[in-house]
Amino acid sequence: MTSGVHEYHWVLTLQYDNGRQLATRQGLLPVQPGMTRQQAYLAVCQDVCAELGIPDQACVVTHFSLAPNQL
Repeated sequence: MTSGVHEYHWVLTLQYDNGRQLATRQGLLPVQPGMTRQQAYLAVCQDVCAELGIPDQACVVTHFSLAPNQL
């Protein structure tokens, strides 16, 4: 990890396809100094929506968790 960059673990659950589909994904996000929680949330949402092939606005987030990965 580069100096000043911290690794965060995230979990995101969203509903899409007019409520017919539910997906939960998790991963690690390198957080740069000065990055806000909102920026991290948006980055994760955009990545997951792209992975699932759905437009950003075509889903509802039902759960989001973001915490430092280091215990």
